[in-house]
Amino acid sequence: MRRLLAVALLASSLLLTACPSKPKNGECKTSADCAAQQGVGTVCVTGRCMECAADSDCMAGFACQQNRCEPKAASGGAADAGGRKDGADAAGAGGAAEAACRDASNFTVRFGFDQYSLGSDSTATLQKLAACLQKSPAKKLGAEGHCDDRGTTVYNMALGKKRAEAVARYLRDLGVAGPVETNTFGKERPVCREATEDCWAKNRRAELQIGR
Repeated sequence: MRRLLAVALLASSLLLTACPSKPKNGECKTSADCAAQQGVGTVCVTGRCMECAADSDCMAGFACQQNRCEPKAASGGAADAGGRKDGADAAGAGGAAEAACRDASNFTVRFGFDQYSLGSDSTATLQKLAACLQKSPAKKLGAEGHCDDRGTTVYNMALGKKRAEAVARYLRDLGVAGPVETNTFGKERPVCREATEDCWAKNRRAELQIGR
């Protein structure tokens, strides 16, 4: 009896060792763990999924601050011998950040086939947009849902609407002030017309309109 109990305990131990538990949401051992999770950052930093670990993890015009991609702030520039400051570098940094925030194409959100849920890349993009809007609020903000050309017109119009609404809902959750108008064009406005997966992926999107 004791021998059977010992064998059972050994077998249970081996099973636990062979099948390690998946990381909890937001926790990670590598960045691959973050990529497999929804609604969290894509970079593993000290066991937690974060938006970034270095400036290179952010898009142009943004810097990694406290593991979040934030628009680069303008610097004062270096003083010359006469005490005047050279603002060229500051203007360049501030201009790049302003341009990145102003260009709505930087915040286009992509979706999987027949999906309207937001992946980790999409939420990271919308977090960057929210950071821009906190510094420079928009007078008008809108989200347009689009689909690839597979499926009926009616189905894709409904799917595009769900994609636009998912973006609007997440922006509200991030604390973006004011309404986010939603619209859908289904498959009527493709950006690519080839019958390839790469082309279809480009068409499965939600585009942002930022009125200043």
